[in-house]
Amino acid sequence: MDDLTTFYLFLVIFLMIISALFACSETSITAASRAKIHRLANEGSKRAKKLEKLLKSREKVISTMLIGNNAVNILASAIATSVLIELFGDAGLLYATVGMTIIVLLFAEIAPKTIALKSPDKIALFLASLIDFLVKMLKPVADLSQKLVDSVVDLFFPKSYKTSKGEELEEIRDAVDLKHKEGSIFKYDKDLIDGVLDLSDTEISEIMVHRKEIESINADLPIMEIVRNALEISYTRIPLWRGNKENIVAILNVRKLLKALHFYKGSFDKFDINSATSEPWFIPASNSLRSQLFAFRKKKKRFALVVDEYGSLLGLVTLEDILEEIVGEIKEQDDESEINIIKIKSGAYKIAAKSLIRDINKKLDWDLLEDDHAYNLAAFIINNLGRIPDEKENFVIEGYYFEILKKRNHDLILVKMKKVNKEK
Repeated sequence: MDDLTTFYLFLVIFLMIISALFACSETSITAASRAKIHRLANEGSKRAKKLEKLLKSREKVISTMLIGNNAVNILASAIATSVLIELFGDAGLLYATVGMTIIVLLFAEIAPKTIALKSPDKIALFLASLIDFLVKMLKPVADLSQKLVDSVVDLFFPKSYKTSKGEELEEIRDAVDLKHKEGSIFKYDKDLIDGVLDLSDTEISEIMVHRKEIESINADLPIMEIVRNALEISYTRIPLWRGNKENIVAILNVRKLLKALHFYKGSFDKFDINSATSEPWFIPASNSLRSQLFAFRKKKKRFALVVDEYGSLLGLVTLEDILEEIVGEIKEQDDESEINIIKIKSGAYKIAAKSLIRDINKKLDWDLLEDDHAYNLAAFIINNLGRIPDEKENFVIEGYYFEILKKRNHDLILVKMKKVNKEK
């Protein structure tokens, strides 16, 4: 074997090392976490800052790596074929084909890519400077190749089909769900993240207290009567109405009222009710929970009245209502409110008729249809039957079995429910 042949063999080995670096770089760039690299860049890592710029044009970087990798592999294969044909004659072509295929697959593709997948972030950071150099060096060829590829891709995937914001949020949900299944994220943390992501997709009208459920006080009542009613209602902020219950004129702050009660020692002869009230804040029902949460923070308020496009009262929403969508139901130990949903031995549920359809669907993973006329369970039943059912009466609506367990006058109090496969 002469010196030239030896040189060519060492050149093939060198090219295989370069090919392995290309493959390793490609895989690490593909699998690197943009979120982690962004955090490291914010912490001042120079390599992370360089890599973050590369990740913003990931397709161009991958194109560069593929061009370089294929060029090196082809060149190495050509040299190896030439050397082996010179050494073994026509049989050298077979030896080169089989040998280079095995070498390229094992040592220039599978091995480096497997190593890169073990720790893509660390390897991508380590190779960031090399990748940046290669991208700049091969930029003209990569740009031309990318334009040709984009023109072909756009034929099958026009811009209207490219990833939208909603799809990106779904990708985050999927990632969180996967991490939860793998045990990296606890269920409570997963529910918190899901709750935050849901804020943008949920309108105020979906969680508000319906106008028929609002507990309010007539502003024209004597002050002592207002105090008595306020203490019975047991909320810190209560709407005051005048003329009719939908004409809200003020919001009573019960804490201020109690301070005044203490100050005046129970005598309200000189007390002005307006000193314990604030102007009502009306918001549109179409507001998302996310925008409303920011509005609460900006205005430093915790209570708002929801109206439709004509200004008619639809309901009310509080800061706590929105927070409960993130962290779950918030109840104090001494809350008087009863448990609205109780599972019984038969597998059915006893549900308070005043329970909101949204809450039932959320807690039981059901799909009862909710609208303005069927905002709670009682309204749902009456709206679907077209009448008020009798006590002990049972029936099936939309694949759900109902039995009226308790009724007071015309009001439904307690309902037994379960999901059925088919109507009975």
